Amino acid sequence: MNQKLTPLMRQYWDVKSAHTDKIVLFRMGDFFEIFHDDALVAAPILGIALTKRNQKAADETPMCGVPHHSIGAHINKLLRAVRKVAICDQIEDPKDAKGIVKRAVTRILSPGMVYDPDTLDQLAPNFIAAIDDGHVAFTDTSTGESFYFETATPFERSRVLEVLRPSEIVLSSEQMSNAEEFAGAHLSAYDDKGEGFQEGAANEELPPACTRLRGYVSSLELSPGSPRSQLAFEKRGLATRLELTQNTIRHLELFENTRGLPQGSFFQVLNKTKTPGGSRLLRTWIAFPLCDQKQIEARLDDVESWINRPDELREVRTKLAAIGDLERRTMKLSNPNCNARDLQSFCQSLGAALELPLPGRSDNLSQICNIIARTIVDEPPAAVRDGHIIKRGVSPELDQLITLSEDSQTLLAQLEARERQRTGITSLKIRYNNVFGYSIEVTNTHKTKVPPDYRRKQTLATAERYLTDELESLEKRILSARSQRVDLELQLFEDLRQKVLAELSLILKVARESNQLDAITGLAWVAIESGFCRPRFHSGALTLESSRHPVVERLLTQPFVANDIRMNVGDCMLLTGPNMAGKSTLMRQVALTVVLAQMGSFVPAKQAVLPLFTKILTRIGASDSLSEGLSTFMVEMKETAELIQEADSRSLVILDEVGRGTSTYDGMSLAQAILEHLIAKNRATIFFATHYHELTQLEGAYPNVANHHMGIRDRSGQLSFLYTLMKGPANKSYGIHVAKLAGLPPAVVARAERILTGIERNQRGQLSLFQAPGEAPVPEETLPEPNPEFERLVSELKRLPIESTTPLDALKFVAKWQHDLRD
Repeated sequence: MNQKLTPLMRQYWDVKSAHTDKIVLFRMGDFFEIFHDDALVAAPILGIALTKRNQKAADETPMCGVPHHSIGAHINKLLRAVRKVAICDQIEDPKDAKGIVKRAVTRILSPGMVYDPDTLDQLAPNFIAAIDDGHVAFTDTSTGESFYFETATPFERSRVLEVLRPSEIVLSSEQMSNAEEFAGAHLSAYDDKGEGFQEGAANEELPPACTRLRGYVSSLELSPGSPRSQLAFEKRGLATRLELTQNTIRHLELFENTRGLPQGSFFQVLNKTKTPGGSRLLRTWIAFPLCDQKQIEARLDDVESWINRPDELREVRTKLAAIGDLERRTMKLSNPNCNARDLQSFCQSLGAALELPLPGRSDNLSQICNIIARTIVDEPPAAVRDGHIIKRGVSPELDQLITLSEDSQTLLAQLEARERQRTGITSLKIRYNNVFGYSIEVTNTHKTKVPPDYRRKQTLATAERYLTDELESLEKRILSARSQRVDLELQLFEDLRQKVLAELSLILKVARESNQLDAITGLAWVAIESGFCRPRFHSGALTLESSRHPVVERLLTQPFVANDIRMNVGDCMLLTGPNMAGKSTLMRQVALTVVLAQMGSFVPAKQAVLPLFTKILTRIGASDSLSEGLSTFMVEMKETAELIQEADSRSLVILDEVGRGTSTYDGMSLAQAILEHLIAKNRATIFFATHYHELTQLEGAYPNVANHHMGIRDRSGQLSFLYTLMKGPANKSYGIHVAKLAGLPPAVVARAERILTGIERNQRGQLSLFQAPGEAPVPEETLPEPNPEFERLVSELKRLPIESTTPLDALKFVAKWQHDLRD
């Protein structure tokens, strides 16, 4: 670099040249400073002012800075903006520095490697992923959870990545050159150095995706032996999981509502866990329900066992509430910036977990809790380098240093008293001088009594000052006690931290057992609170008695209308009827009931008999993908095409209003062809909602198609939605009635009714938006104005009590209306 650089900036550029792809946070006193191009990038992200390094010297170097005590929040902003960060800290005390303070990069962070896990979403994981030809691996460095799937195809791999949504994907240089399938994800390049990581004692070789992930994490932590780089990877199978596509997860609003918010989602309503770890596990169970009946029944047995013990259930949920986030508190101890407060919060969490009925309880872990409680002071400072974190009684050497640093005056007074007694000099005093330090002062009157071991240090007009070996030793101990105390406390703290990390695998086992207990008891609580039943499984039947929607029923102010649903596997329920009548709700509640049952939960019904599905495939709603240049109808057809390709005889298919995005006859033709293919070729179990009433004729052509509709009460044009599932097709769509309820102007509603009448008279040819068959086009400006008199007569006719009107009165009414119309 330029020879005019100061020693400090030379030090900075030495660091920056090794981390060109990262924003370097450079510690200078109480601040972390950011220089040059890094400052230009970081300042707007952090919302802080951009300045210059030395304005008086006309130094144009851009810079900005943030206080070291609030660095966590600022780092998280940079990570959320998809930036990597290198933390360059001071690695020696400035008071001990000879020349410039030594600095070094102590930590590297990426979007998947956060500075402080407390700032993460407690209910969601924070995965980093890596891939190879046949595997996709995940690790969450904040919890230690690490696993991988075998994936047969890139499509299968993409599906897993879509569901788990990692914060970062690690690719090799070769993979980075062909990474189109990962567009939109944060990608990091890392080439495994071939260290040959193996799976613990079993010495089982891991897939390349796992070793790359471990190597990447280790490289960021700058310590190959770090706890995060030693975590065991669990192999998980996709074949035993119910497949939910990203479309299905979105359509069923499993984790987010239609606005992308968690409020009102299936997960939010179902989540009655007491710990963040239990919530994250429940989220995994929802995203990956089971297909293996033995595993499902085992989980259902656990849930039922707690339902049968409500008093114990309440007690264990109270204990769970005291745990907090044991996983993340444990993994935080492996961070270089962890402090004594982190050890205390970990101890509180672990102690609460050990109060639970867990198989992984250990006396060794109880001893660790006791050691932490005996070692760390009740209210430690935030920074371990401030000292004052270790209690008295832990180390005799530390006790001496604490006494020296806190009780030096008492020690000096005790020495003074002993010397007075030994010499007989009652006026002897121990003095302190900033230049000469500590000394024993004896007036000239008593000089003859001074012992031979006193060494003259300073002569005054009326007295002499002396030094003894004991006083010199005490002086050195007092003056160095502060720094020695801090160093020894740091060593004791680090020893304690390593003692905890040595039991990392056992602690994480306890944490995951408590998560499991929390998720199970949460499901039991929901079942009791909401009146759910235990599902049974049958290979050929789907029977739900008094089925309810688990989310909608919680959001309604009035009682939810339950329905009975009975069909065989491979059947198609063809649903017709107006919007708002409950078709979509009914179909979704069946799908959510299947998700609940196959994740091992009780379900919202009085009785439930279900087959074991391997896939739930949905096509619901309409949306654009303008960024990809796709219209609403194109998105609809693409999703439907994917659904048809994947559906099979063990799939549950939910299709809502297919074909709406094009002309009526095109849409109706497509809807019929799609449904026929699903029935005859895919042989899936289908719920198909449509406004195309012509499709109800398929019931006669296919024995496994059954028409149903949602009940409507129509009294003189006044609609009431019954939300009751009924056999047979709806007699009409009632779309115009719904539009009227929505508040369309009466003139528009009346015109629509006349157009509909014309259409029903003659259905030949394509329809115009402005012209009913047999009618001349009516320009918009000549549309008839509303006729209040006509509307009044129609209203009187609707209200006429036919049963109680005599023939003569009826004739009078007709004559009056005729007269009014002529006028």
